[in-house]
Amino acid sequence: QIPNSVVVEGHTDKIPPDAVRWPGGNWQLAAERSVGVLQTLEDYGVPAERLSASSYGDTRPVQSNDTEEGRAQNRRVDIVIVEKL
Repeated sequence: QIPNSVVVEGHTDKIPPDAVRWPGGNWQLAAERSVGVLQTLEDYGVPAERLSASSYGDTRPVQSNDTEEGRAQNRRVDIVIVEKL
């Protein structure tokens, strides 16, 4: 019910995904994650003109990719509410 724009940011871990399903690698996988959430937000009534999706692939980890626990936290979608100026 807020009027702000919403950016959905997709992220992955460092492990390359299945090249057949995601030939664009982690960039494509992250993009598909963000678009999936964007479509869900639209299904829940957020106007499409307020939505955008972005892909960061594996470039912005929040944890180390050296452990399964860290990689699991890096496989995520961030929903950013854009502040109106």
